[in-house]
Amino acid sequence: MSKSEYQMLVESKKSAKKEVVKGASVKDPLLVVFAPNKGLKKDAFFQLLEGMLILTSNIVVVDDEEPASGEDTTKGKITWVNMKDGRNDSAIEKYLEAADMALVFEEHMNDVARLLAHGIVVIGLDKSPLLENYNASEETGNAFTFAKMGPWEIFRALVRAHETYSFPYDWKHIVRGILQMTGSN
Repeated sequence: MSKSEYQMLVESKKSAKKEVVKGASVKDPLLVVFAPNKGLKKDAFFQLLEGMLILTSNIVVVDDEEPASGEDTTKGKITWVNMKDGRNDSAIEKYLEAADMALVFEEHMNDVARLLAHGIVVIGLDKSPLLENYNASEETGNAFTFAKMGPWEIFRALVRAHETYSFPYDWKHIVRGILQMTGSN
């Protein structure tokens, strides 16, 4: 019996996580955060990052800027990758291969299809036609969305994603739906 596309994806992500998440649990989800350039002020973004430290995630922030101002507030628990000049494109690709979920803002909506193709569950603004908010009772949806760019709305979607990740059947159902949608299955 051959392995399912889902099982191959899980094994591939686990292997990729071992490479990129040094000294942390590969059982915890890897969350890639594409930092906002508009819509959410930097102070609010750093508040959100501080709140995210309570989540059981390995967190990678992909940003156009160096993290100097926020590095102290995140206590070294968040990995920062600068994408501005392309020098870290291969590192970003490795993080995406390992990622379980990604937080995207309005200016990153063009990346949603790419993230879904990696089998990544997207947490993002509800403006993308590719994203359908997950409804646990109906077992529908492929993402965790928020309607407003406020830190609390975003954090609520992040918490829902992390709660769902802790239920393997539900997470598997979401990822399988993503694989079917993207034709990876």
